Amino acid sequence: MPFTFRCMPNCGLCCRLSPVTVLPHEVYLILDEAEELGVEVKFKVGYTIVDLNNKVTLALSYLMLLNEHNECPFLRNNKCMVHDKYKPLTCRAYPYLPRIIRYSLDRLSRTLTFEVKYAASTICPVVKEGLSNGLLIKLSTDPNLASQIFVNEYPAAMEMIEARRVYSDYLTYLWRIGEVDLVEDDGSYNYPVVNSFWFIRRYYPDLTIGKIINVSRAREGEPNGGH
Repeated sequence: MPFTFRCMPNCGLCCRLSPVTVLPHEVYLILDEAEELGVEVKFKVGYTIVDLNNKVTLALSYLMLLNEHNECPFLRNNKCMVHDKYKPLTCRAYPYLPRIIRYSLDRLSRTLTFEVKYAASTICPVVKEGLSNGLLIKLSTDPNLASQIFVNEYPAAMEMIEARRVYSDYLTYLWRIGEVDLVEDDGSYNYPVVNSFWFIRRYYPDLTIGKIINVSRAREGEPNGGH
């Protein structure tokens, strides 16, 4: 039986490491929680693409920034204030995190695709002490092994992949019917940045946050992530 990851109680190290990558719909969930808990949160735009038709820059991810104490704004006394509420997918997947996230735009087929490769973070003391170098290497290429070691974290990682796919699928469809014209953001376009969830809902108002969560969890539970 392989090593099974268990978070170290009252550690909080991961809550002080770096800003947290969140998806566009998660921004709204986090802002609601912050208002409820009286917490100030700030975001920085992450990966973006450009829509030439609507002259906007579409944010496909954001970074939730650390506060002035260099820790997650939801950390209190080494405990997560949103652990039993909506906890961002990146946090739920830690220490099983993306080592590569690569988006691709195919203008010939009008398709937005992405590639994500995961690995175990050795910054986590439990991983550093509990997993050998050989196992760490194998983890980066063996999803079955990852699912056995990161019993709770692996599903969150897969859910995040499927949530990303919701965005890529909708934007691909909008591209193919001529509503958008997508290009890489090379920094030469001075267009306003808009949240991709908000943008897609202009065309599909029935796309709710709950629907993204439900679809992502349903796909994650299917063989091969629903594909």
